[in-house]
Amino acid sequence: MDRKVVKIENAAFRCKEIPLTRKELRELFKFHIPCLCCGLEMMHPDEYTKILDDHLLVGKAYDVVKVLEPYERIMHPVERQVFNMFKGMAQKYPEMDFQQLLLLKKEIHELALVKIQSNIFNKISFYRRILPKKTARALRKLIIKTNDIIFDPKPHKPFSRRIFIHKLKQIVSNIENAKIREEIITIAKRLPRSSDEVCAFVVKNARKKSEIIALNLIHPSVGTFEHLMPKCLKGQNNSLNFALECTHCNNSRHHYPISYQIEENPYMPENAQYHFDKLISLCNKKLCKKEYVENLSKTLYNLSEGIIEADINNLYK
Repeated sequence: MDRKVVKIENAAFRCKEIPLTRKELRELFKFHIPCLCCGLEMMHPDEYTKILDDHLLVGKAYDVVKVLEPYERIMHPVERQVFNMFKGMAQKYPEMDFQQLLLLKKEIHELALVKIQSNIFNKISFYRRILPKKTARALRKLIIKTNDIIFDPKPHKPFSRRIFIHKLKQIVSNIENAKIREEIITIAKRLPRSSDEVCAFVVKNARKKSEIIALNLIHPSVGTFEHLMPKCLKGQNNSLNFALECTHCNNSRHHYPISYQIEENPYMPENAQYHFDKLISLCNKKLCKKEYVENLSKTLYNLSEGIIEADINNLYK
């Protein structure tokens, strides 16, 4: 379903002074802060930058695995599964790099991915029976072209989930029945992403350099500043409007409302409480400011339409 960005009254941003500078807020990543959205511990961005700048992930998989092992506990689920696969394969093929190892696994994972994709395309094709002829023809043409790509072992251009969904939205945009339109797009969004399925990660990353593959294992866990009110809606660019989220959750939200992020991540309210509990413990140690936590609590309550109602009573004990 297409999401409409609704501008909400900027009621929470009434703090006269900015509670934390960017530098002070960035320092909080040192203290194992859980992501506001997914609840997973985040990696300090400076640590990621150092690994990148020092080219620590260039070379044989056996050596790179040792560099990445300290970060295994904070990897996202798919990335952790792939990393465990690398650990086993690096023992067996110590002279290979990450790309070479993925290429060994690509064929079997590509078959698994195509099976999932083709099943979804078949479900979308079913709707041709009830669509207007012009729309049905356009949908048939898109599905045929897409099948040609995924069933070709060496396509001219690899399949792009994002482009497919974009074209599909254009085709179904004129369908009067909103329920059918929504159903078709919802099915299409079940197409695997590299962050959802190991097979999609393997196929997507097998054509990348070994160092980039290694970086992609930890990149989703890197801490970022999430704009609670999107910048495109004139959200402020300071800690009055910043929350700490991992790269994966920040990128997944785009400019959609918080309510959409909660819909996609049902445990976000619960994870947000863990986030607040950690911030409060830092406030008690004089490592964070009470005003930041208070403002964040009010802002999230307003922008989530009351869904995220954090308990911050321990802030005053």
